[in-house]
Amino acid sequence: MRILFLAHRIPYPPDKGEKIRAYHELKFLGGRHSVDLFCFADSRAEAEQERGLRGLCRSIYVETRGKSTVAAGAVRSILRGEPLSCGCFFSHRFKDKIDQALATETYDVIFVFCSIMAQYIPLPAPAPMVMDFVDVDSAKWAQYAERSRLPLSWLFKREARELARYEKKLVCASSSTIVTTVQEARLLHGDEIPPVKVIGNGVELPTARAEGPPPYILALQPYVLFVGTMNYLPNVDAVEYFAKDIFPRVRHRHPELKFVIAGRDPSRRVRRLARQVGIVVTGGVPEVNTYLAGSRAVVAPFRIAQGIQNKLLEALAAGKPVVSSSGPAAAIGAAHGTDLLVADTPAEFASAIVSVLEDPELYFRFNCGPEFVRRNFSWCEKLDKLELLLQRAANPHLRIEQEALDRAEAF
Repeated sequence: MRILFLAHRIPYPPDKGEKIRAYHELKFLGGRHSVDLFCFADSRAEAEQERGLRGLCRSIYVETRGKSTVAAGAVRSILRGEPLSCGCFFSHRFKDKIDQALATETYDVIFVFCSIMAQYIPLPAPAPMVMDFVDVDSAKWAQYAERSRLPLSWLFKREARELARYEKKLVCASSSTIVTTVQEARLLHGDEIPPVKVIGNGVELPTARAEGPPPYILALQPYVLFVGTMNYLPNVDAVEYFAKDIFPRVRHRHPELKFVIAGRDPSRRVRRLARQVGIVVTGGVPEVNTYLAGSRAVVAPFRIAQGIQNKLLEALAAGKPVVSSSGPAAAIGAAHGTDLLVADTPAEFASAIVSVLEDPELYFRFNCGPEFVRRNFSWCEKLDKLELLLQRAANPHLRIEQEALDRAEAF
């Protein structure tokens, strides 16, 4: 197949949730088909990472977004009554490049990663369009609004409302629509729109380490860990909630315990947490698996969450106990007490962490996490489903075993 692949961020290196999924999709499809990639980068240094993708694509176009372009796009969106997210990722030069590709090339299928990139495809699309929403962003903005004050709450409510309209329009215009979880599919479901397919994420199991923890990990121990990009609002809210409402309860019982926040670009709000006794903010780390291996538990106290949290899968793959709020646990189909511990109040969360710290039997019960991940989150299995959907979109008359198509669950 000849595939036009659009992504809102360059999918390399695969070091954060959205990039991980896009990278694996691109790697899989590029190894089997001819792919032209068009994407954005947030900096010149990030744009230079396209060299890591050259062997996967027939051609690559990466455009760096400047702050002035983002601001102008946001104003454009307000004037046009469309989602701000679309404006922030709009570029006339990028549109000209896509228009040129569509005019000079014949594509079997157009694969759009993230809804805001669909604005570059004229409707009706010149080739079958497959939308990977990943998450339902309108629901995420609605959650932002609930945890914000005016004027941001008004702005976030507007974005949620406009994105919801836009998302439903795209579902109807696409040959096939994909999300990561059944919960996301329910948000898009309606009598007037076609079925939505569920294709989850995969995760790679870490390589076993023969050597012990390095000195900088030994200096931190014992600690519980949160991993993520630390200027992203759901992550910022999660660690603030843990630091304020949960961690003091645990420290009262275990004053030696530290809370390590590992991840690039910590915001001012996150850096401020390091003033609290026992909290360490590392910033970007070269090897997340080293921090995972040295932790006593991984915490995921999310109050704002959509889709699959890769950090949960990575912690389970590392064989670590995980204490999570209920939404992210449900998204990956993990059972309380078997695969991880679920807690939704500060008291429940603190109690669960203390139990893991004090009960060796409970701690070692969760070393079966790698098997849970291997059984449910194989990239190969997920991407086989994706290829089947693209093949069916490109050629609706193609004979594909119905059993194979059914594995790409429809809601």
